[in-house]
Amino acid sequence: MLSVFSYLIIFSLLIALAYRDLKEYILPDALNATLAFSFIAFHISTHWQLLAPIDALLGGLAGGGLLFLIRVFANKFYKPDSVGLGDVKFMTAAGLGLGHQDILLALSLGAFFGLLHGLYMAISGKKMDENNTSFAQVNVPAGLGFALGVAVVMLHQFGFEWVNIK
Repeated sequence: MLSVFSYLIIFSLLIALAYRDLKEYILPDALNATLAFSFIAFHISTHWQLLAPIDALLGGLAGGGLLFLIRVFANKFYKPDSVGLGDVKFMTAAGLGLGHQDILLALSLGAFFGLLHGLYMAISGKKMDENNTSFAQVNVPAGLGFALGVAVVMLHQFGFEWVNIK
């Protein structure tokens, strides 16, 4: 029962994180921490049969570490907070749930969904000056893309086979 509850909470948190980032450009620490704990509760409830604890730890390091590295370079070459720390914490929490291999797929999918979202924003003129049509000026909240990437990978990786794990 804990596994079903955790699974549903994870998807609810992904929706909440995407919504908050779209509306306020923030991924709150409380939601990121709850996502991490929910992923851990999910894996504990499935007796770590879907992901080994070391893979979860490596996933957190890979997701958060890679995005932090991207943040360092983006802040140096573009502008401060090109990639927010909330995004880094979000992908750390997601990495704990998906593991080190699948978090990289989730990051890639998330970036692709973010690109599509950015193109939509640029074409529709959202978050841009009316006189400015430069794609470089579009401020795209990454949370929506990352949440979609995590959700797709999670559904693919875990599906619903775990419901019968005892």
